[in-house]
Amino acid sequence: NFRGVQVDEGRATVRFKYSPDTVKVGGFVSFLAGMIVIFLAVVWTWRLIYQEREEQTTAQRLAKNSIAPIALNLFNRLVEFAFAALMLRILGPANAGDYYYAINTYIWFDIITNFGLNTYLTREVARHREQARRYLLNTTALRLGLSLLAAPLLAGFVGARQTVVADLTAPASRQALVALALLYVGLAPTSIATGLTALFYAFEKAEYPAVITTVSTLLKVGLGTLVLLTGLGIVGLAGASIVVNVVTLALLGILAWRQFPELRSPLDALRQRPRMQALRREMVRESWPLMVNHLLATLFFKVDVSLMEAILGSAVLGLYSIGYKFLDALNIIPSMFTLALFPVISRQAREDRGRFVRFYRLGGKILITLALPMVVLTTVAAREMVLVLGGSEYLPGGMVALQWMAWSMPIGWLNSLTQYVLIALDRQRYLTRAYLFAFGFTLVANLWLMPRFGYQASAALHIASELMLLIPFVWGVRQELGHVDWWQIVGKPVLATLAMGAVGAALWPLGRWAAFIGAAATYGVVAWRLKLLSAEERALLSPAWRRK
Repeated sequence: NFRGVQVDEGRATVRFKYSPDTVKVGGFVSFLAGMIVIFLAVVWTWRLIYQEREEQTTAQRLAKNSIAPIALNLFNRLVEFAFAALMLRILGPANAGDYYYAINTYIWFDIITNFGLNTYLTREVARHREQARRYLLNTTALRLGLSLLAAPLLAGFVGARQTVVADLTAPASRQALVALALLYVGLAPTSIATGLTALFYAFEKAEYPAVITTVSTLLKVGLGTLVLLTGLGIVGLAGASIVVNVVTLALLGILAWRQFPELRSPLDALRQRPRMQALRREMVRESWPLMVNHLLATLFFKVDVSLMEAILGSAVLGLYSIGYKFLDALNIIPSMFTLALFPVISRQAREDRGRFVRFYRLGGKILITLALPMVVLTTVAAREMVLVLGGSEYLPGGMVALQWMAWSMPIGWLNSLTQYVLIALDRQRYLTRAYLFAFGFTLVANLWLMPRFGYQASAALHIASELMLLIPFVWGVRQELGHVDWWQIVGKPVLATLAMGAVGAALWPLGRWAAFIGAAATYGVVAWRLKLLSAEERALLSPAWRRK
């Protein structure tokens, strides 16, 4: 009840904080229960008001396949943020850094074993739906085989990290390596589930895997809370992920079997073995550039994670990872949008190039229109965002990282869409050269600047790295499509953002929240007055809101 606190002469602020684990855990469990109720209500309402129709337009399918997954994935991120707020406080920066290192390394090997087959399956089944079962069975077989072949590669990577690299820096912690091994064990069910998810996108039924992902998220954070309360730490979190992956696979398999009659058609595997072997050779030939591109894209985007763990240590990486958590959450928007658009543009690339270009311009403008105001608002509210997620222990490092990283989003979101445009045009080998160029720049720049200027330099390099990727992307699009008129895509959103920034700067002396509210309102008004979407673009989108 009473404590004596020695303070220096003059003004002082003394703060007593009462925040026991029972309050934190109880608050999170109550939050999770409320989110489950909201999720069930949303699913029930969707089933009540939405009916699948054969005569749906392309715009209607695109709206359904992008809006529903984006909304559900943002819902998932909200749940994960609440769990992260609990997890980060329990683990602390050093343990959080170890876990983020393990997850980041696991993602590399997930990409290698996926081998680009996810994108290949979506593209080919979107063009030849009657062949869905053949493509699914063969891509699944290749994924599982690659999972076994990559295990020695993972062991070699860990050995090199602990011996060769450890001569220069401290070796990775034992708990990080055990967590990595457990994450890799869960790779087999994840690989199969990835193929099933690609199948849903090929049939333009993206809402189904989105719902399953939400169920998996709720299960993951529920098990994760139990693991943290029992003191199992990051090793327990990695072990719980195996259970979640198996449940996710089971749910996706049941849904796919019910939704797609093509999967239930008889198939004499023995009789068709030569054809299947030929198909697998074709898959390897066509998909390996996609795998290389995906791996290079991930390394290009997050090579600083592994370098930072080795150069600056797990504690600094734990602070830095806060920025990535927000960036990854917001990147759900371009990811889900481009996946929904990909089956559409894959067909249009062969059938109607004019419509293909119009959808590309429209998609780019939508993403830029969303990304630019998010950058400004994130910059203004970064301190509060980090404080809510990780607590004061992650300030100011997490805030600085987030503010710099956020400014890479507009370029990165446009790159995300342009990548799939080039894949739809069968230019995946050109993508490889573009990613090699951008990855080389990012790697060299981080190795040079990180030891000298710390994590701040790595955060700022995200902007330059995305720009280094955009340049060859724009050149490749120009070779295939000619003049795209980029000012038509970015011009009006940039003008609205400049007005937004000016108002925010003018209101800054009145306080952070005054600047935040004024900037957000300004962008909405200016965007409305400028009529960001042209008459042609509004005509493309109008069928999405029309109902018979």
